Amino acid sequence: MPLARLLPRLLGLVAFGLSLASVSPALRAAEDAIPGLAGVGTWATRAEFKDIKVVKNGRTLFESDFSKGLAGWKTWRGQWEIVDGALRQTSLDEDARAVIGDATWSDYTLTFKARKLGGGEGFLAIFGLPAPDSAEKSFWNIGGWGNTAHAIQSPGVPETRKRGQIATTRWYEVKVELAGNTVRAYLDGTLIQTASRPSDKDAQREFPHALVPDMLADPNIVEIDGTFYCYATTDGMGQGLSTSGLPVVWKSKDFVNWSFNGSIFPPGFDAKYWAPSALAKNNGRYHLFPTLDNEITAVASDSPEGPFLTLDGKEVRKGSGWKPFPLGTGHPIDAEIFRDDDGQAYMLLSRRRIAKLKPDFSGLDGPVTEIRTKRSGYSEGPALFKRDGIYYYLYTLGGSEAYQYAYMTSRVSPMGPWESPAQDIISTTDKAQGIYGPGHGCFFNLQGTPRWFFVYLEYGRSSTNRQILAAEMRFNADGSIQPIQLSAKGVGTLRDDPAYAKPNLALGATTSASSTLSDQRIPPAADPTLNRIETFAPANAVDASNGSRWMAGADDTRPWYQIDLGKTRRVARTELYFVKPTVGHAYRLESSTDGQKWKIVGGHDDVRIRSPHTDEKIGRARYLRVTFLQGAPGLWEFRAY
Repeated sequence: MPLARLLPRLLGLVAFGLSLASVSPALRAAEDAIPGLAGVGTWATRAEFKDIKVVKNGRTLFESDFSKGLAGWKTWRGQWEIVDGALRQTSLDEDARAVIGDATWSDYTLTFKARKLGGGEGFLAIFGLPAPDSAEKSFWNIGGWGNTAHAIQSPGVPETRKRGQIATTRWYEVKVELAGNTVRAYLDGTLIQTASRPSDKDAQREFPHALVPDMLADPNIVEIDGTFYCYATTDGMGQGLSTSGLPVVWKSKDFVNWSFNGSIFPPGFDAKYWAPSALAKNNGRYHLFPTLDNEITAVASDSPEGPFLTLDGKEVRKGSGWKPFPLGTGHPIDAEIFRDDDGQAYMLLSRRRIAKLKPDFSGLDGPVTEIRTKRSGYSEGPALFKRDGIYYYLYTLGGSEAYQYAYMTSRVSPMGPWESPAQDIISTTDKAQGIYGPGHGCFFNLQGTPRWFFVYLEYGRSSTNRQILAAEMRFNADGSIQPIQLSAKGVGTLRDDPAYAKPNLALGATTSASSTLSDQRIPPAADPTLNRIETFAPANAVDASNGSRWMAGADDTRPWYQIDLGKTRRVARTELYFVKPTVGHAYRLESSTDGQKWKIVGGHDDVRIRSPHTDEKIGRARYLRVTFLQGAPGLWEFRAY
């Protein structure tokens, strides 16, 4: 395929949370074997390498011949050159790589000689790398961590460090064997370490039921006049914490069917938007405190849906002169707002801090106080609520798959004094439910009822590819919180919505598509036992789970998706929940009664930012087909009513 046609498709896949290295079936097809490039590397160290050889089943796949220079090699970072018949790297860059081979290589043995020339660590034996510039790290780290230990580091492989160091100027013989999902690492002929990636046949392929069909994190939910509003970080942009998606607010009448239409900021919004606070109404206006470009910022609007401006009326865009909230205390993140019964508002900050807010929300009204908790360590995602005269302060511990929530209580005020209950951890990873890292979220009371709910991010897709889940809370007679029973099924409907009284005709329908992205293994971050593979089958878009999706293949230039309702039905409307909806989509919707003759019944040629995209008055149809014109070629859900 010409590069000009393929590149936009690949860039689109990068933007919805998959790296270039992860989208090709040849590169990262889920198998028990560990496939990928082989090579050598350094980390803040200068070194040289020679006699590099890759062998599989007695057949030589590669043998270095530096008389031809760097022919056949692909380098990333570092300063690589051939000196006296050896491959030398002379910079102190971290993660400098020189790799060879094919990304489908597997079950091979890599051998070479290496000599450290200077720097703080040893060298790397690279294996199973999807691409030279992959964000993944897959190598045997020899003399890492300040030249104190060795460790096999590869996605899905439990990491164990073994004490050891590398001497300068001495040549070492290195060997790494790949056999199925097992890695064996040798130094000077001695087996140093063995590690295995979890088997694909035992991998979890089903994801929990997400509250919203998109990648979101750090949710905050409020109920206003019978409508739930969910403000959250938009995830899935594919560049980790260096970026975020467009700020939107998802709305629902029943807590099951969610939608948004455009951004909550005026056109031209230009900032990283993370972790918005709960919406707080003050002096007739709605206030929000998101973290914008790493700084907590106060914005306000006359409507919960925006447009939001800074408190002095400025738009958040380059050149507007907008400024963050005046905290005067470092650079905290994750602001949260609590208003007590007497009307006094408080701001909570990351790292266990709290302060009173001025009546107009323009700044803090007094000093910032630290909340002393039972457990130490970095903490974010704070929350504070009051129930039956008890104040509850909730804070996170850990991160990634190790996220937890703990809490303290006070019967005096939001400023304490605080006490720790005997059972203070209320949420943690539940492997039986397939829920990892229940982190930064919110706690809210369903208006007019005694019911309380916990809505949180789930880290099971790794990096900034998170989704949000919901669970109901329970309290003991003394007011203490019972450990929250996380559920992969969610909490279901909380209110009635007449718009969804009729059944979804597309649920469980027969599906087909122009192509399907290959299965992808999820790389663990903090829990090496995470054994998840994401599938992208067409059936994923008609399972009503919000947590599974269909994606077209990377080289599909004319993607389409089709459902068969089983018989001709009268269809009043369709709802399409596209992947990466905050970037926008253009599409064509067609219907047919026989699968041969088609007519256009919906869609639009211009890119619109919303979810779902709704088309009405479809008419009689057995088959419905959506063709992608612009936007990420994937669907979380296809619904028909």
